[in-house]
Amino acid sequence: MLRGFWRLYLNADDGASLRLADRSFALPAGRLVLVPPGLEFDIALSRPLDQLFCLFEFLGWPAEAARDLLPEPAILAEDDVRHALARELSVELAAAARLGPVLSGRVKALVHLSIAAALAELPEERTRPVLRINEGQRELLAVLHYIDEHLADPMSNAALAEIALSSESRFIRRFREATGRTPARYVQERRLERASELLVSTDYSIDRIAEVSGFANRYYFTRVFTQRMGLPPGRYRSERPHLPGGAND
Repeated sequence: MLRGFWRLYLNADDGASLRLADRSFALPAGRLVLVPPGLEFDIALSRPLDQLFCLFEFLGWPAEAARDLLPEPAILAEDDVRHALARELSVELAAAARLGPVLSGRVKALVHLSIAAALAELPEERTRPVLRINEGQRELLAVLHYIDEHLADPMSNAALAEIALSSESRFIRRFREATGRTPARYVQERRLERASELLVSTDYSIDRIAEVSGFANRYYFTRVFTQRMGLPPGRYRSERPHLPGGAND
């Protein structure tokens, strides 16, 4: 599965589950289930069924930070407004030829309502860091966008501080307060997440993935990827279902 993304499921019937490393987690019929990024699992189906499935990410929330907040899938409490919207979207998305601005906005509304519901179930001490991250990210939003759009390019703290209109020392301090990571650690995590997505969604060579993800060469990429993911890129790709749609290289 793509590690760097959040996932939101709504199944019309029972019969689907997430196979985690140590257990199976059922996706109950008619209930929204939120799955945090960074969680290793496979989908198991006992029979064909209709499913609403959203794959999304929040800029500035690396997978590790999200997993600290929500370490396992969350079955959301039933809510008439949220579930009515989800059921309507299941029908609308199945019939839509493309995802226009109105439908896209409704999907985003469901995502934010679901995240809010999950946070509401957590104790205050768990959510306090999230509030600090959100506050700190307002002044760093341009930097976060720049990082995601330039992962293949070299990035120094000094250059990022210029984008933030800040001194380098203050930028590093504020960035760490806002994301829980140093700028270099955050950039590396985003590069690894991008690489892991490309490994399972494209036929790019390892060299090409290293290049477009911002690593100096495939050897350095392989070493860092193996240290962080627990297995080398080639094995990571072979052990996960391939998602068609990427270009050949």
